[in-house]
Amino acid sequence: MKLSVKLLSAALLLSLTASGWCGGKKIVCVMDLEDKSNHHSGWHNIGTGVAEMLVTALSETKKYTLIERSKLEAVMDEQKLGASGAVTAQTAAKIGRLLGAQYIITGAVTEFGIKDSKIGVGGLEKVLPFGGGAKVSKTKARAVIDVRAIDTTSAQIVAAAKGEGSKSSAEFSGNLSIAPSFDFGKDGFDETILGKAAREAVDTVAAELSKKFDEGGGGAIKIIKVTGNQIYINSGGADGEKVGRVYGIYRTGEEMLDPDTGESLGSEEEKIGTAKVVKVNPKFSIAETKAAVKRTDILKEN
Repeated sequence: MKLSVKLLSAALLLSLTASGWCGGKKIVCVMDLEDKSNHHSGWHNIGTGVAEMLVTALSETKKYTLIERSKLEAVMDEQKLGASGAVTAQTAAKIGRLLGAQYIITGAVTEFGIKDSKIGVGGLEKVLPFGGGAKVSKTKARAVIDVRAIDTTSAQIVAAAKGEGSKSSAEFSGNLSIAPSFDFGKDGFDETILGKAAREAVDTVAAELSKKFDEGGGGAIKIIKVTGNQIYINSGGADGEKVGRVYGIYRTGEEMLDPDTGESLGSEEEKIGTAKVVKVNPKFSIAETKAAVKRTDILKEN
């Protein structure tokens, strides 16, 4: 099992390198969100569907390289993890590292459905030829999602965002017996009021995460290799790296677990020294240090 995971991880990292992932964009992976909405409307795969919408929204910013969902699923299968979205920060960070991601996004859909309505399929009059039947005077759809962005090196939460979306439909008539069960990705979903509410919530989260990523800078810098007093780092000219920049070198300590719940509380970081960039290449740089550095250490700007 360990060998197959290593081979899969190596193949994924190779494909990311071949496609130019080191070219200045943050590498982000979005996990399936946990469905905590307690909806009763016949909708399926809520967490997966909203996660896919978030991948699209982040991709449209042109700021990030998004890990393909198929690659995430392959690693999840190899690690024998379910697709519920309910994982600890430490486990999420491990998955992100296997995928070569800098950040991995987890979270939950906390509300998703129709309120104050006699039907639970939301605005289908806009995409289906209903005729006669039940009347709805005011149908309101609401979607709420909460997400966290985890640094895959330290397993610490570096950003959190909440998005809410609400949409209402006009009065219409419909024969409820012919209403199908709509899923994410099917034609017509985006035109339902629930689809529009979900899109509003997702776009809010994508904008908030993007803002926090920008405010937080480039995040932790990883070490590629160590040669004597020189360390090679995965930050180059394409990332805005400059000669003379000084980083603090940090070592991640033992994972701390809640004694009652077993939930990961993250890890402490110990500063062991500093490193100064002496040479910059397009996709990597060389820094010098007096500290005894390990390849698993990380660099953060002072």
